[in-house]
Amino acid sequence: MLKPSTSATKKNASKPGGSPAAPYAVWACALVMGFLLLAGGVFRKLDLSLYDALLTLRVRHFPLALNAQIIHADLNDSSEFNLGGGLETRKAFADFLSVLASCNARITFDFIFRSPALMDREFAEAARQAGLCIMAAAPVEEDYANFAYDSLSPEEKALLDSNVWHIKEMGENTIPRAKTFILSEYEISSAATALAHIGVIPDHDGVYRRTPLFYRWGDGLVPAISLAVAVWEMGINPAEIEFYPGRALVLPLPGEEPVRIPVDESCSVLIPFTTFWADNKYRVSFDLIAKAAENSELYSSLFSELSNAMIMAADTTTSKRDFGITPAETIYPLSGIHTAVLSGIIEEYFYREWPFYARAAALVFLIVITFLLMRIKKDRPYSFACLALFLAFTAWTVPAWFFLRISPWYAACAGFLFLFWFSNFAYRLFRRYREQLLLRHALSRYFPRSLAERITTEGRTELIPAYKELTILFSDIAGFTKWSSDKAPELVHAFLSDYLETMAGIIFEYGGTVDKFMGDGILAFFGDPFNMPDHTGRAVNAAIAMQKKIRELAASWARKAAIGLKVRMGINTGWVIVGNLGTKTRIEYTVIGSDVNLGQRMESSAPPGGILVTAAVKERVKDTFTFSQEREIQVKGYEKPVKAYEVVFTADLGSSGRGA
Repeated sequence: MLKPSTSATKKNASKPGGSPAAPYAVWACALVMGFLLLAGGVFRKLDLSLYDALLTLRVRHFPLALNAQIIHADLNDSSEFNLGGGLETRKAFADFLSVLASCNARITFDFIFRSPALMDREFAEAARQAGLCIMAAAPVEEDYANFAYDSLSPEEKALLDSNVWHIKEMGENTIPRAKTFILSEYEISSAATALAHIGVIPDHDGVYRRTPLFYRWGDGLVPAISLAVAVWEMGINPAEIEFYPGRALVLPLPGEEPVRIPVDESCSVLIPFTTFWADNKYRVSFDLIAKAAENSELYSSLFSELSNAMIMAADTTTSKRDFGITPAETIYPLSGIHTAVLSGIIEEYFYREWPFYARAAALVFLIVITFLLMRIKKDRPYSFACLALFLAFTAWTVPAWFFLRISPWYAACAGFLFLFWFSNFAYRLFRRYREQLLLRHALSRYFPRSLAERITTEGRTELIPAYKELTILFSDIAGFTKWSSDKAPELVHAFLSDYLETMAGIIFEYGGTVDKFMGDGILAFFGDPFNMPDHTGRAVNAAIAMQKKIRELAASWARKAAIGLKVRMGINTGWVIVGNLGTKTRIEYTVIGSDVNLGQRMESSAPPGGILVTAAVKERVKDTFTFSQEREIQVKGYEKPVKAYEVVFTADLGSSGRGA
């Protein structure tokens, strides 16, 4: 790669701006941006979207049936129409309970019976006869200010107090506290085996993904209806339950390994959806069970299905609108959340989240790795390494969800990785662009601007030394040393700047490369870095054009500086070594070889104002230019005299009126 000739410039070119800390500053900015997005909840929103997509994919393509003992009794629109007034008097509910009690089923009601009805006593008596009948209590959270429900009566408070649990809370937590509860009529509530809450809380976007297993009331906790049924079914003493905030709710099974329910700090569990609501085959219509109380044939057909079952009775009529949005469905009965959680506890099938320490460790590991990857200097390996890290993390996240049921904590790590890669990639592009500008500026000192742009565009910047045929041009001002010896430095500088810039412009015009300026002397060559089949003709034409321009400059500078401007020029064509040559601290793009030296000897032997060329030059362009008689000159390093020819040209035309 063509590089500036000083070690300081070379060092700065490798690190734009001369600051080795610049890439790390960019990395630090990406780190700050990542933490701002993390604190702003952007990554959390993306993770929720990914969780919804993966859960939908699981439910659609890998569905699992709920526990076969859990049956959802739907009071749907059809049941409401078929039962008619039996629902208003609650006779249908009493019949429903009596049938299930005879089947030794455990019953939970996701209903709130607020107003009294004609057959409440019969309904309450049927509840007492059931082996297990859990009635719903709807929690009202403390921050729910616009709630007009009357306070609980002393009897209701006492009833609710008798149903709270006192579990072992192993640390500070954020279990939600209820302001009050909405209960069914006292006669019905008091007849139930237990009371449990039916509260479900959507996320900030209105989607139901998790549900609280407890609400705090007084000095105890009111359990979720799903948890209450599971604990009763498993024969667990609530006082032995242990809650580890952010980790697990541990249900000790007598003589067996405990059930560990993964929960967050508020003791909420991710709802273990396993199938679409319509695909749940363990459902029965509410009116079928109620009518079986007076239809022995229907009762016989239902007995085996309902025997020893856990029944979740719920109102799924469209008028009640007790529906919500879940990750997989836009219309989902909220009572289905209770059966999904109950099935998850019974089957020990849960979705888990990364614990905080695991998330922190993963993020720190990623930050350290990206920091180390920055040491990769080449862009393509760097990008491939970042891509490999991204794919490795993705390859862990997706199988972890499908095989270990760990919900994705993906966006933060992927987002940080993208920010690090993008910022560093953008910085590298900027650095390359700046280097290209610097390189193009440097190359324009050697080559024509169009050629410099072509070199940088095509990437021909290595300029590895090569042995090739070129045409070498030397020029030198006759008598310059004597003239400049008594002139002011400012005058000498102004003259040389004008002269050298003009000469370089002509050389560039003919596609030549300026190797170097040697005081008032110029070394240029034609035919590299890009091949030029006509490099000899270009060199001769350039020399003629230079001599013509010198005649114009001579008149101007004779008045300004009293210099009789005449320039000797020598040209030779031959095989030379061309490319980047030098040491670690200084490097030049130049030409070396005996044919370079011969070109200089032609210049030193040329008459002032003339162009002297070797026989090799004349042989190549003899049909294009006119030359003087052959002359022999003695050249240092050559035993025999060397044949030389002077180019014949006029001030207004090319040589003999012909151009190359």
